[in-house]
Amino acid sequence: MRMMKSVHKLMLITALLSVVGLGACSAPGNDYSEYHTLPEEGWLYGDTIVFTPDFADSVATGRLVTAITHGNDFRFSSLVLEVLWRDGGGQVCRDTVFFPLADNFGRWQGRGLGPHLQMADTIGRRVTLTRGVPVKVRHIMRTDTLMALSRVGIFFISE
Repeated sequence: MRMMKSVHKLMLITALLSVVGLGACSAPGNDYSEYHTLPEEGWLYGDTIVFTPDFADSVATGRLVTAITHGNDFRFSSLVLEVLWRDGGGQVCRDTVFFPLADNFGRWQGRGLGPHLQMADTIGRRVTLTRGVPVKVRHIMRTDTLMALSRVGIFFISE
């Protein structure tokens, strides 16, 4: 009888520790996301889109995702963006994001309803962002003005 009580007590302690341990785990989440609508007259080569992350912690590490929305009349089969940010130590970081918008047969690769298609791509390395320090995005295509792009956005997903 005494042995049964010890076994039940051990099982209860193990169950409580498991619940506490699982409660401490949290899945990664979307800590920040924002879109900017581009002007109808086009996105000029020199125009930089500025995003200002605002999340709960002062510094966060995770994945940075860029997203674009374009129309069927976009003239190019791909899009190249430059993303610039400062890491937690103030170091300037820069990455190039390549969006293959159409396949070899000219079929759009993005998803969406109606005339607008959306595509997203993750920057290939872990990123550390500081709340309130801007993330800048600009196109680096070999044209002065990009037409038929409607929105540019970023998402920050904590790890």
